[in-house]
Amino acid sequence: MKVVGVVGSPRRGANCETLVQKVLEGAAAAGAQTECFILNEMNVRGCQACNYCKEHNRCRQEDDMQRILDALLGCDGLVLGTPVYIDYVSAQTKLFMDRLFVFLRPGVGSTFPRGKKMVMVYSQGMGESRQMVEDVARHVARALNMELKGVVGGNQMNDPNTVKSRPALLEEAFRLGKELLA
Repeated sequence: MKVVGVVGSPRRGANCETLVQKVLEGAAAAGAQTECFILNEMNVRGCQACNYCKEHNRCRQEDDMQRILDALLGCDGLVLGTPVYIDYVSAQTKLFMDRLFVFLRPGVGSTFPRGKKMVMVYSQGMGESRQMVEDVARHVARALNMELKGVVGGNQMNDPNTVKSRPALLEEAFRLGKELLA
C-alpha cells in the first residue's frame, strides 16, 4: 500500500503541510508507505492545452509533474493539501489540478485507474466556510475515479503554526490517514 501526499502551500512546515504530514503519519501507522511532494519546491508548469496527452497518454512537458503523475499511478491513496487564498485553492494546487487533464479523454472520461482513495486537507486564514474545499475535493475525486474519504482542515488559521495548537484537528487528520486505505 502506498499513499502520496501533495502539498500546495508555499509555506514550509506551516498549517497545510503539517496536516498533510499528519494524514500521512496515520497512513504509515496503518502500514502504508508514504511519499510527499512539495509543489512550491518543484518545477511544475501550467497545462498548455496542447492536447498532446490525448494522443500519447502522457504530457509532453518534461518537468517535475511527471514524477508526481507516475507516483499517482502507482499509489493507492492521495492526500491533497492546499491553503485557501481569496476563496480558492493556491496557485500551486491549481497548477497540479490542471495537469491532471492528462487523465481525461473526450467521450471517455477519466483514464485514471479506479479504486484509489483520497483525503483533502486545507487551511484557511479568514472565513468560516469549507464548502469550496469540499466541492473541489469532490470534483478531483470524481475526475480521477477516486473515493473521497474525507476533508480535514480549519479556518481562522492566520498564523502558520495555528494547527499545532489544535490537537483535535491533528487527531482527526491522523485518524483519516489510518482509515484512508481501509
